[in-house]
Amino acid sequence: MPARNTHALSHTGSSSFPSPPSAYISIDAEDDHKTLGKRISTNSLAFGAQRRAGHGSLGAFVRAKWRSGRTRWVVGGTLLVLGGLWFASLGSVGELAGVAPGATETGRRDDVLFELGPTTTDAAARPPERPPKRPSRPAANAAGEVAIVDVDVWPAAAARTDPAGPSERFLAYSPHSGYHNQRISLENALSLAFILGRTLLLPPVWLGHAIPYIQFDKLQRRLEMATKTGLERCKQFGEGGSEDVIPRECTGYFDWTLVHWDFLVDLGEARKLVQTRDRWNHTEAWLEEDLGLRPIAAADRKAPEAASPDTFHLRDSTMYQYRLYDSPEDEEPLAKFENRIDLTRLAKDSEAYKLVHLGSLFGTSRLHVQEEANFNARSAFRNSMVFRNPLIDEITYEIRDRLGGATSYYGLHLRVGDGIFQKSAPDNMAGVWLLLCATKMKIDQDICEEISDWSAKKHGMLDDAPAVVRRSSGAASAAPTLGKRANSRPQREGAFHHAPLPAIPTIRTRADSPLDSTLSCRGTLHTVENLLPFNAPLFIATDSKVPTADRNLAIFFDAFPCTFIISDFSATSPLNTEVVDGLTRLPGLRNGDDKVPLAQFLYPQLDAQIAAYGRALVGTPQSTYSRFAVDVLHQVYQYALPPDP
Repeated sequence: MPARNTHALSHTGSSSFPSPPSAYISIDAEDDHKTLGKRISTNSLAFGAQRRAGHGSLGAFVRAKWRSGRTRWVVGGTLLVLGGLWFASLGSVGELAGVAPGATETGRRDDVLFELGPTTTDAAARPPERPPKRPSRPAANAAGEVAIVDVDVWPAAAARTDPAGPSERFLAYSPHSGYHNQRISLENALSLAFILGRTLLLPPVWLGHAIPYIQFDKLQRRLEMATKTGLERCKQFGEGGSEDVIPRECTGYFDWTLVHWDFLVDLGEARKLVQTRDRWNHTEAWLEEDLGLRPIAAADRKAPEAASPDTFHLRDSTMYQYRLYDSPEDEEPLAKFENRIDLTRLAKDSEAYKLVHLGSLFGTSRLHVQEEANFNARSAFRNSMVFRNPLIDEITYEIRDRLGGATSYYGLHLRVGDGIFQKSAPDNMAGVWLLLCATKMKIDQDICEEISDWSAKKHGMLDDAPAVVRRSSGAASAAPTLGKRANSRPQREGAFHHAPLPAIPTIRTRADSPLDSTLSCRGTLHTVENLLPFNAPLFIATDSKVPTADRNLAIFFDAFPCTFIISDFSATSPLNTEVVDGLTRLPGLRNGDDKVPLAQFLYPQLDAQIAAYGRALVGTPQSTYSRFAVDVLHQVYQYALPPDP
């Protein structure tokens, strides 16, 4: 029997873990300045020596002046000023080259929620003094017009305004990081609230520059300060009519926004199992007022861990501090987690407290469930995370149907545009290709590898192609797959049932294709018999800046003559004779509360939905977004849940 690290919860109402030692790296920023000063001094002395070597009255005059202390100070000061101006000019050159201050090599922060969609920025409205950047303005449609639509991102139907009852018990947690981290945390929070029989305090969705994970108390303070209350005057700069310099307090105002979960998903089924109450305010004062908690004692208010005596805290100092188990008999190892918490013990220790407040609940394997009722509830909560937005659904359905319907095309969700995905793109895409070709389409692997070789040679990449692409002594190359969820039963056996999908009819001519008459293929259809399966339509959802010119994606465009991307449907072209109407309205969507454009956050959602409706979907290894698209979106879209017994 493997050893278990069991954490005993404190009966005092507060539980914390030892904090790891912190390491600080000090960088001497003065070194460069000292070097520069020495360089200037050396150059000044050399200049003086040259003049002293001169002859005539002019030389004597210059030597006399140089001996004057005032002249040396003036010259030295002038050189320092010129040096400073020179260094400043380097920053300006960087800006002109498109390098944003503080940007990473990839041009994207790791904690950005969604990759930015095709929004535009009005550079002419920026004064030359480098004020804080203006919000991205909605993009124009084909007619050069944008219909601005302020949308309600706080559906009233989901709100609870009734006062908390004296016997009602609540559960709170600390959301952080990007959208899919927040989604995973919410799945766990709903499951935990179900198991403990508590009402979940539901935070909003943070879209944009996310709050990263930090230790419990620090994260709480960040969440408390993450508000636009008092910044109402900043809204006017999102209207597009003001030429005034954006004040400093409005810096970053348009980089993020908050929306209710019901704006993106449908929690109706989840609410049948768990009561929820919106928590738009993360302060202790709100908890006391809205939930009726007893206030913090006056003597304790300045303490970092001060809280109401009605609150049971489970503090964390690392993201994977604890793992939760619904059964004491469960022997599943802790894996990457540090401490074990049995929910039966947690329920007993926190029974007398009105509020249980946890830190991070991120992690697909954070909550390990074995009890049948708990597992079924967790599956229901996961299925509730499927995107549900009227306009996004409308666009998805139209593009899906024009591609021939859900059973007629293949879908790919490919991340190659940033961070680790950019660096590992060649190997990842090679694996995706084999998984699609050999596993999903059931094409002979030798043919799949021959196509890989041909495409690599065509684009001059064979020498530096990944090993999985190169044929070697006839040995078969294995395609990497998405890792399995670490939960014991990620989906109960037989949870999804469907009739076997009919084979795509053989496509030899355009007339055989399931594509709508408004669409045309990029390339010439294959005529060789063993290549005919690749005449099927393919939709690629990707964060690549220019997918059609991206060498990492070249094999898909080469193999599938009828490959489409989202931009193909936003304008008329030889590929498309009819614009999808919803795509002309999407750029004009704006949060009616803070005037932040929403399209930039919704394009990746739309992309994933279209791909997930394909008869088969392959995603990018190690991507939580791809995992969600494959494990949840595709499953729910493609399969019917079994009827109730």
